[in-house]
Amino acid sequence: MQARQHPNRDEGATTLVWIDSEEAIIVRWADRATVDRVRSEVLGRHRVAGSAQDDPAERYEYGGSGDGLERARREQLRRFVDGVAAQVPDEDDVTVVGPGLPRERLERTLRAADRHHNRHRSVRSAAAGRLTQEELVAHVRTLAGEAPARRGIQDPPG
Repeated sequence: MQARQHPNRDEGATTLVWIDSEEAIIVRWADRATVDRVRSEVLGRHRVAGSAQDDPAERYEYGGSGDGLERARREQLRRFVDGVAAQVPDEDDVTVVGPGLPRERLERTLRAADRHHNRHRSVRSAAAGRLTQEELVAHVRTLAGEAPARRGIQDPPG
């Protein structure tokens, strides 16, 4: 039995997203890799837990207390994850990697959108530390079923 191809889907197209609260790296493979980086404006936890509470300008901007700062941080993270999800092609299988909460939220956001739009694709998630762009490209090639790029000494001509 032959697998049914989605009509808008590039054969072998897959997307790998590495995400944390500071950045997302979206790597798509469809005959070649394309890489997009999305920087976040999410407040760092150290700012929420520490010095930001002591800065009157930031207390005013983000609601006046540590709780207000944490709410602002959660809202910024939600907007960041939604923006990243919007850049993931609807027709691609997706693997989300990275540490903790941002990875989990992106996976949930993609799955919820797929249910809402009755899309059927694979959305997977795995914990991972920071990866280089080259490592991400190699991983997305593997996910797409492509042979890894060969490096080495070329045979001399002739």
